[in-house]
Amino acid sequence: MLELTWTRRLVTLALLVYASYSDFGSREVDDKVWIALCALSAPLTLLELLELSRGMLLLYALSSYTAFTVGLALSAFELMGWADFLALACIGITTPPGGGAFLTAIPAISVLVNSLLASLTYPLYLLARNLHMALRGEDLFKGIKASKLEKALAIMTLTKVSAREYSEKRDFYSIAEVEAGGIKRLSFHVRIREAHPVEVEDSVWVSPYMPFILFITVGYLLHILAGCLVDVILRYAP
Repeated sequence: MLELTWTRRLVTLALLVYASYSDFGSREVDDKVWIALCALSAPLTLLELLELSRGMLLLYALSSYTAFTVGLALSAFELMGWADFLALACIGITTPPGGGAFLTAIPAISVLVNSLLASLTYPLYLLARNLHMALRGEDLFKGIKASKLEKALAIMTLTKVSAREYSEKRDFYSIAEVEAGGIKRLSFHVRIREAHPVEVEDSVWVSPYMPFILFITVGYLLHILAGCLVDVILRYAP
């Protein structure tokens, strides 16, 4: 049974890695990836489910339900892309519980929590990028009216790109500037669609679309290797 479990896990991980690569390259993931994931994992998942107790089957049902409802809700409120939802849903229905602490025992919750924790590294990347531009002498807030708090938040959650880069990669960014009465201000929003389409002449502050499938992949890898990070932290907490 252990061999079946790891075969299923490696199949899932391989397809998640491919989906992450596709998302990085084109901001699109073919639905066939998720069909393949479910089709290849289904026989192995079924064999594992046949060996589970009633209590573990209830945890499996809870995990699947959580994956669908939470993923669909986040997608409906434009906080998660459709491919992100499908990734989480597929993990929910193809990953039986394997025991462990409470959160680890519910795979969908474990993966989602791990993914959210992994995504906390993204602001550090944006901070490093913005500080690098500032050290090169670029005036990041030229022409922008913003408070100190807004500037601090901007360098952790937004970044500045050239008009050319924005034009070539519109699917990767959402403009984070608004103009009213001739005054430009920063706009902080979390939805995945463009909120304020404007003409870009030189450079512009943008909100990069976070590659959440990558973090789901990392979250899944952490789940199969260590379980839910929250459980791990609580286990070693004094």
